[in-house]
Amino acid sequence: MAACPDQEARLDSHAAGALDASETAPLLRHLESCAGCREAFAASVEILSLMTLPAPTTAEKLAQEAVPERALDTWKRERTSQALRRRTVGSLVAAAAAVAVMVLVPGLPRPLAPSTPPEPKDAPVVEELAVEARTLADFEAWAGLEPLESGGELEDEEALDDVAGWDEEDPLGEML
Repeated sequence: MAACPDQEARLDSHAAGALDASETAPLLRHLESCAGCREAFAASVEILSLMTLPAPTTAEKLAQEAVPERALDTWKRERTSQALRRRTVGSLVAAAAAVAVMVLVPGLPRPLAPSTPPEPKDAPVVEELAVEARTLADFEAWAGLEPLESGGELEDEEALDDVAGWDEEDPLGEML
C-alpha cells in the first residue's frame, strides 16, 4: 500500500522529529486509520535510523568544546586590529589636517622654512633705535608738541621752581 500523497511530506518530517506539535496530533490520528501511511512512516523511520551519525570521538568533542573559545579569540583579534586601524587612520587625518592648516592659513609660523633671511647682528640695535625715534615722533605729532631736542637744556627755569614747591602730601598741588 502506498501512503496518502498529501501526507508523505508530513510522515518524513515526523520520522525525522521535525514536525510541529500542532501538526503531530492530526497526523497521529491519520496513522491510526490509514495502513498505507503507517507502512510509509515505518519505512522512513528505518531509513533514517540507518543514517544516524556515530558518537563523536574524544578529539571531536574537544574540538567542539573549543569552538566558543576560538571564536572569542578571533573576535578579540579582529576588534584589536580594527581599533589599531581606527587609531592609525585618525592619526593620519589629524596630521593631514595640521599640514593643511599650515599650508592654507597665511601668517602662521613655518617651522621648516624661515620667512625672512637672517639679519646681521648689529641690525636689531639699529632697528630698535629707528623704531624708538619713529614712535617718539609719532607721539609728539599726536600730542601737538614740538620735537624734543636731545641733550638740550630746559629753557623754563620757573617750571622747575614750581615743581620744587609742591607739597609732599599733595604732589600735584593745585593743578587739578
